[in-house]
Amino acid sequence: MRLAKPLKRRWAALRGGPRWPSDSIHFLHVSKAAGSQINDIIKQINAGRDRQKLISHQHEVWLQHLPPDARYVFNMRDPASRFKSGFYGRKRKGRPRNNIEWSGDEHRAFLAFPHANDLAEALFAPGQTGREATAAIRSIRHTARNFVDWFRFEGYLFDENPPLWIIRQERFDDDLAIFLKKIGHHAPITLHQDAIGRHSNDYSDAPELSPLALENLRRWYAQDYAFLDLCNDWMARNA
Repeated sequence: MRLAKPLKRRWAALRGGPRWPSDSIHFLHVSKAAGSQINDIIKQINAGRDRQKLISHQHEVWLQHLPPDARYVFNMRDPASRFKSGFYGRKRKGRPRNNIEWSGDEHRAFLAFPHANDLAEALFAPGQTGREATAAIRSIRHTARNFVDWFRFEGYLFDENPPLWIIRQERFDDDLAIFLKKIGHHAPITLHQDAIGRHSNDYSDAPELSPLALENLRRWYAQDYAFLDLCNDWMARNA
């Protein structure tokens, strides 16, 4: 059984996947969790390196797509906070940094649920309201992605191939400092403070997530919260 993961990844490589230098460090980019900021930091790190470069991947690259025993880092965020950011990020079509038009289903979702709280409160409601909410959260690009999707078929990753580190949005500076130390980077890093550079926006005028909304999101993203607990436990033991 322990051969399944390496064989699976080698099979993916035989199908024509990319070949990365063996000393590469891979960044698995979980959407809406400070990944744009990390990408800019990676450019700064690589500018001073001839080897052990960091490779930043698109959202569609998961751990299973990397070579066996690849060294990697990933980002994470509280699932409810990530849901709210993902909802409004797609509602504004990724602007101002990007400009990606809605799909037809996204258009319908935002018509039905103008705010993130509206959608979260409608989850699990009886009848058409609940059905519409389920369709909407599965249609919006960022809210449809579960955190655990990036680690599908990799349930024992902390035992068999743990990450170099994890960068949590809620503890960004602390986790980044530990990661930089682990990869031996000591040069100064410039962090973007503007909204475009950080790919973030001010949602202070949007309704807060109500207790019902938070309860529903915890039910909807139950696997993500369970995995978040695993991540926090592993980090506490390996800080």
